Amino acid sequence: MPGDNKPFAMATDNPWRRVRAILVEDWGLKLLALAITLVLWFMVSGRIGEREIVVEAKPEGRPAPTFEVKEIVVTPAKVRVHGPINHLNDIEKLTVPISVEGRRESFEVSSMPLPTPDPNVQPLGTVNIHVTIVATGNSTGKPLNAN
Repeated sequence: MPGDNKPFAMATDNPWRRVRAILVEDWGLKLLALAITLVLWFMVSGRIGEREIVVEAKPEGRPAPTFEVKEIVVTPAKVRVHGPINHLNDIEKLTVPISVEGRRESFEVSSMPLPTPDPNVQPLGTVNIHVTIVATGNSTGKPLNAN
């Protein structure tokens, strides 16, 4: 008979008993729900993906006296990176250091590998960087092309 369900009837007598019954009974179902939740969480948090990220070149050092860095062009300006999605979202841009120490003329670096701030993220390509260095004048203050 439906009314003879003794544990349910006892649980409704006192609200605390009902809460206790909910928390203590059916351990098998609770453990199954926990296992399913953990599996789903690991699947979602460990997903691998790709994203396009801007590459920026940062000059390091100083060119020779009376010379300056006029322009730095990175080709391509964006590269695809591969890794866990939660790590990809933390990276805004990739910065490539370029040494211009003592340079007097423009130069190009081909197939430059890209450093990533996270070892779990790998770039899917390389970039070419062209650095334009120009003379700013001489140290005596006289113009360079005096006639």
